[in-house]
This record gives sequence, structure tokens and C-alpha cells, in this order.
Amino acid sequence: MKNIVLNNGVEMPQHGLGTFLIPKEKLSRTLAEAYEMGYRQFDTAWRYHNETEIAQALKENGIHREDVFITTKVNADALYYFGYWYGKHSIFNVRSFKSISRAIEESFENLQTDYVDLFLVHWPWPIYRKMYKELTKYYKAGRIRAIGVCSCLPPHLEALKDVSDIVPAVNQFEISPLNTQKQLIQYCRERGIQVEAMATLSHFRSNEPRKELTENETIRPIAEKYGKTIPQIIFKWLLQQDIIIIPKTWNPKYLKQNISLYDFTLDDTEMALIDSLDKGHFLNYNPYNAFRGLPRKYKSWDGFK
Repeated sequence: MKNIVLNNGVEMPQHGLGTFLIPKEKLSRTLAEAYEMGYRQFDTAWRYHNETEIAQALKENGIHREDVFITTKVNADALYYFGYWYGKHSIFNVRSFKSISRAIEESFENLQTDYVDLFLVHWPWPIYRKMYKELTKYYKAGRIRAIGVCSCLPPHLEALKDVSDIVPAVNQFEISPLNTQKQLIQYCRERGIQVEAMATLSHFRSNEPRKELTENETIRPIAEKYGKTIPQIIFKWLLQQDIIIIPKTWNPKYLKQNISLYDFTLDDTEMALIDSLDKGHFLNYNPYNAFRGLPRKYKSWDGFK
């Protein structure tokens, strides 16, 4: 497995483990098995409510902090008494007295660490720029090695320039054969922002992969050719685009399958065939609807032409 070099020189393992929805009682075993198999990047978030368990799992299994790359995220839910609500339910948004810096500090405390390798803003909420500005302070103080965002489109990224002189190191967003996001990937790459795929096979709140992907008849012959599963072919398709991946599972069989991707290479025709499945279809929340709080000059953007 290779490392991806971020725009500040920090090296990030291209292949990691997503930890959302892994049962807490299985987290320690899962991290131990993943580490033994070669995983060195673990992706978590305040919103996953498992940062403390991840810290405990590393200690229980004798895994040294400096030997792994930890990504976490600051979430608006941490700042509101009843979580952050959208649309007609936004009347329930009652801001607590907790500051953004306090929410960030909670992640440091939960993870029992003096530094975080990559700290992301979890979604482009109306306050996402304030969150990024605060992360910038921690980055410049040396407590965070790299900062970035999740699910940000060009106007979200452009608007960050008004509050920070630090270009995001990573943009984590949904990418799948049904939503290849080629133009957003190109936009990020042109600006030195590395791309990380999330929720490639299913909605992020689900552990069940979508059959339209895992039973895809276009990808099946490719999988049969290489003696791999369809998800393995999809993950390889991402890796060959130099995209960071964080598939989640606690099943030892799938942990092994998800990392057994380095003994074959898809050819250009196979890569293009998978690309051709693109429908612009989101399995998760659509960030094209997340423009509240953006300055007016950025709201004129009407999507990729």
C-alpha cells in the first residue's frame, strides 16, 4: 500500500478503515485485526461517538499512536442541544454554550492524543467556515498535521479563502461508479486538494451495501476475470485514480478482501467501462443543497455545466 502526499508534505495512507457503525464491543478486535493485516489509517468523527473506544482499542492492542494515521471530524451536532436539524425541522436548532474550539478539544480528549493527523469539517453547514477557521488555528499551533473538509463543492471551497490562508489538504466526499464525480475530482486536484471517497457502496448510515453496485452486471465479468469480488473491483477502480479509500467493516473476511487489492491492475478499457456507469446518483445527502450561510457572491454557482 502506498501513501498519498498531502499539499503540506504530510504522508497519508491511501487505504484506511472507516469506523462508523462498527459496534463498540467489536471495535477493539476489529482494529487489532485490521492493523495486523496492514491497515494504518483509521477514520472516525465526533459524530460517530467512538473516538474514546478507538483510543482504548489502540492501547489494548499495543498499537503505538505514532504508527497509525487518525482522521477525525468536527460536527455541528456538537454545538446544538438537540443536534443540528435541516429544512422545516431547523426550528429545533438551539445553540448550546459550547464553542467550536471546545468541540475540537473534545476530540483530542476522546482520542487521548496530543495531535490529530487529519481533522475535517464534517459537512458544509452554515457555520462550516467558522469551523474551518478554528481548525486553521490548531493547525498553525502544530496540534493538527493537516486539515480539510467533507462534501464540499467549488463554491464551498472558494469561500474558505475568505477565512483561512490554508488550502484544504483533503476533501472527503461520496464517489462511486454511479456517481464518479469526475469534475469535482479534477477541480480539487487542480488546487492541490487530495480526494477521499466515502460511502462508496451504501448510504453512510447503513451497513448494507447497495445491490445496484454489489450485483452490478457490468462489473461482474471484470471481477470474474481477476478472481475478485465486485466491491474489490470498485475499490481498485478508486485506488487507480489515486483516491483515498476508507471502506468500513468489522467482518474479518471483508477486512481481508478490502485490503487484498494489490495483486492485479485494471486496464484502461475496464476503468472506462466502470466510469460509464455514472448517473450522478447520490446514495447520501446531496451537497448541492448545502448553500445556506454562503456569502451571496458564491451562491450564483449553478453546478457543473
